[in-house]
Amino acid sequence: MIAGTGLALSDHNFIVNMYKEELLEEGIVRESKDGIAKVIIVDSNHCEECSAKIYCKPVSSNEKELIVQDKLGTKTGDIVLISVPGRKILLASIFLYGIPLLLLIGTILLGLNLFENNKELLSTISALLILTVYFILLKLFSANLPFNQATSITEIVHKS
Repeated sequence: MIAGTGLALSDHNFIVNMYKEELLEEGIVRESKDGIAKVIIVDSNHCEECSAKIYCKPVSSNEKELIVQDKLGTKTGDIVLISVPGRKILLASIFLYGIPLLLLIGTILLGLNLFENNKELLSTISALLILTVYFILLKLFSANLPFNQATSITEIVHKS
């Protein structure tokens, strides 16, 4: 069972529902230029439980910043509704947690079989180096990844 959901781990509906889910949040446009907007979202009680918090960049203790697609031509100060599709959250989670875990385990296992002396030490160092390279590449190419192009402004709630 998945705690608090009543679903069994074998129940594929959990993944299907996550894939179809869409998270909506209200925020204030800080800056908008060339179809991209920086939107400030004030921390609320549900931020800790939010599955999309991997998208938010902390600006202060109670504010988060999102960089989103702006197809509506918003202006600074506009209050907007932001949409994050569940499939993009799932994809981001795979890139940020799943792939690094597989790289870590795979590199350690490979290192244990390849190295003759100091197997554990060299395997661990190799795994850390591979993860460092992966995260540097992820950072360099993150703008082109599909999960980063997911968040968009769906509605202008109030114009400034």
